[in-house]
Amino acid sequence: YVRTYVRTYVRTYVRTYVRTYVRTYVRTYVRTYVRTYVPLRYVRYRYVTVTLPLRYVRTYVPYVRTVRTYVRTYVRTYVRTYVRTYVRTYYYYVRTYYVRTYVLSKRKSKNKKRKKSKKKVKKKVKKKSKKKKVKKKK
Repeated sequence: YVRTYVRTYVRTYVRTYVRTYVRTYVRTYVRTYVRTYVPLRYVRYRYVTVTLPLRYVRTYVPYVRTVRTYVRTYVRTYVRTYVRTYVRTYYYYVRTYYVRTYVLSKRKSKNKKRKKSKKKVKKKVKKKSKKKKVKKKK
């Protein structure tokens, strides 16, 4: 008789990697403005005589007594944080199939000796003897 064994192994490996990156950027901007201006209240006028080819002319000429300067500085700081998460999953499939066929025969145990098959002996059947007919005398 024949026996067939079928075995199936299915193994699955799952690996997951989770990585998180945190990056922080700090940027600082510094801007400086320097401005110089003349306040109107500090503007004065003087008389000046100008000699032209034929006559004298008196005019007002402005002059500045003070000049003001101011400096402004702006500082701006930006903080940005980036968080990135990577998830990677790896699948490993290992599948092995075993198909084995066995042919098995009925085996006799080694300990016992094989018995020889006896030949069938036909029994002799005795034939019945026939009686001889006796002829009658006339």
